[in-house]
Amino acid sequence: MSTVYKGLDIINEYNDYYEQAYYAWNPFYPLAERDLRFFLGDQWDEKERQKLFDENRNAWTFNLIRKNINLILGYQIQHQLSPVVIPREDSQQQEADDLTDLLLYAFDMGEGYRQISHSFGGSLKTGFNLLTMWMDYRDDPINGDIRFGREPYCGFITDPYFTKLDFSDCAYVLRRKYLFPDQAASLLPGMEKEVFKIHEFGWSRDDKFTWLPYQTQPNGQDYIAYDEFYKQKWENVPTLVDEETGEYMEWEGGNEGLKYFLSQFPQLKLIKRPKRYIECHIILNNNYMKTEINQFGLDEYPFVPLVGIFEPESEFWGYKIQSLVRPMIDPQRESNRRRSQMTDILDSQINSGWIATEDSVVNPRSLFQTSQGKVVWRKQGSDPGSLERLQGAQIPQGMFELQRQFDSDIMSAVGINDASFGMTQNDQESGIMMMLRQGASLVNIQDIMENLRFAQKQASHKAVKMMQNWTPEKIQKIINRKPSQQFYTKDFIKYDISIQEGLLTGTQKQMYFRQLLDIKAAGAPVTGEMLAKAAPIQGKTEYLQQLQQMEQQQSQQAQQAQQVQMAQMDSERQASQAKAISDIALSKERFTRAVANIGLEEERNSKAVDDRASAALDRAKAMKELSEMDDNRLVKYLSIVRMMEEMSRYQEKEIKQEDVAIAAEGQQLGDELVGESNSQQNQQTQQPVQQQLQENLT
Repeated sequence: MSTVYKGLDIINEYNDYYEQAYYAWNPFYPLAERDLRFFLGDQWDEKERQKLFDENRNAWTFNLIRKNINLILGYQIQHQLSPVVIPREDSQQQEADDLTDLLLYAFDMGEGYRQISHSFGGSLKTGFNLLTMWMDYRDDPINGDIRFGREPYCGFITDPYFTKLDFSDCAYVLRRKYLFPDQAASLLPGMEKEVFKIHEFGWSRDDKFTWLPYQTQPNGQDYIAYDEFYKQKWENVPTLVDEETGEYMEWEGGNEGLKYFLSQFPQLKLIKRPKRYIECHIILNNNYMKTEINQFGLDEYPFVPLVGIFEPESEFWGYKIQSLVRPMIDPQRESNRRRSQMTDILDSQINSGWIATEDSVVNPRSLFQTSQGKVVWRKQGSDPGSLERLQGAQIPQGMFELQRQFDSDIMSAVGINDASFGMTQNDQESGIMMMLRQGASLVNIQDIMENLRFAQKQASHKAVKMMQNWTPEKIQKIINRKPSQQFYTKDFIKYDISIQEGLLTGTQKQMYFRQLLDIKAAGAPVTGEMLAKAAPIQGKTEYLQQLQQMEQQQSQQAQQAQQVQMAQMDSERQASQAKAISDIALSKERFTRAVANIGLEEERNSKAVDDRASAALDRAKAMKELSEMDDNRLVKYLSIVRMMEEMSRYQEKEIKQEDVAIAAEGQQLGDELVGESNSQQNQQTQQPVQQQLQENLT
């Protein structure tokens, strides 16, 4: 098929898809346009304006919708999150850190965070926006730079039957931009001549995307309609499967090579696996330009939908997707009407009118004056009752209460209240309590915030796939090191990493600093020097020098305190040694006393010997006397003498045992206080004493 016929077929298919999609989405666009008008303050239709003009009344607008929408959008901007790559295994931490660095670079340089907020704001105001992603080759013709953008509700149309917010079941997407010829040519390198020829040929606007501002207000500008026709398709690709391990790979070679490969590896099996790919057809002013497969290296759409209220099972396309403005329109409209009525009543009280008899005043025009201090001159001789002021109507008190109810309904219609704006019920309420109340009041819109987080995660996945087409040299310029080979594998995103959300920081260094603060708050050891080196602050060198001086001073103070503590401990140790010496001296005194007792015992023994000698002498004397006695008296006398000797020996034995016990107690006390070395010396000293005691006992 020639390029001409192929182009005609694509254009015809494009027109057919647009008609099918617009037939379903047609009720949505006027409602989305009305939602946007109410947010901007255009809250009266032409019929209402004409009626107020005829009644000489003003079309007052007190726009409370904008405040509520800006509250939610401001909350998102203040709590915006950045992508963080977490490895599924610790061995892949370096690759995960590299990807985090690359994502932060891409979102920062491509205005990713700003476009996310703009797209989210557009979904709050109109219900439907696209966060677009594309590769800009104007600055880097080899690798390109990732750019983010926003597509408004009126700049695209989708398959009306999609149900998933990742567009995985969306069959096609059509979108249009109106560009200057130079802009269009810059997006189609190598086709500049064709672009300018199409522009010179001219083109009248068609009936597509009629809600775009250029379609309704062209203002004589000559733009080019740049259309993109995306189709999601599937094809069966040959895949080799290892039935033993479950691994698989796509076969990109020929049939001969496939046969040889299967013969060498009999455990492999050939199957057909469905694989998705995206066709993108570029059309300028209804002229086919080119077709790209998997644009920017993506096998999915290069954009992410952001929606307000999304109910895919609804059969009414005007209500299937809604903005947050939609439930606030009715109470806002009634609030404007009541305010207009009350203002008219107040104006009528200033000049409610007169009941006047004809020709009763000098100047009839003075009756229409409403200024302060006006004077109405009656004609001389006119009847006093010929001129009477009409009493103006009073505003019913119920209207004020009804007005407050409408203002409250505007906020409650989207699930927010006064606490969402930081308004407290008590002037003494703490700031922390106010923040908790404000966060709790936004729980009702968590489904919308969840859609936003899901969209941002999808955008991060797409960005990683786009970066896998960069050369190692470009990546090295960004992260200061070459990426690993694993970075370029197709399964790396699916199996090896997980993209999570972290606090929004400009660089990974700022994120690292924030994580250090969290670790320190959890009680982990994080030094001031570690925080200072990681802190993203100006004048870090001077701060580190001052911090080093402070740490040196603290170290010196700690060293001095340690010296004082050591001196105190030394003093306590000396006091303890003095007490130990005193205890040893006391034990030695007791030991000396025990030795003296042993000497006293020897003295007693000597005395006992003397006593026995005296007793023997006395016995000898007694024998002489006994020789002169008879036998009976002699026997009695000998019995008495033996009894006295036994008693003397028993008393002597008890005295020896008491002396030995006293000496043993003194020896034990001395051993405990003196220590092992002194104990050995005491044992050597006491051995002769113990031997002497034993000899005395025996």
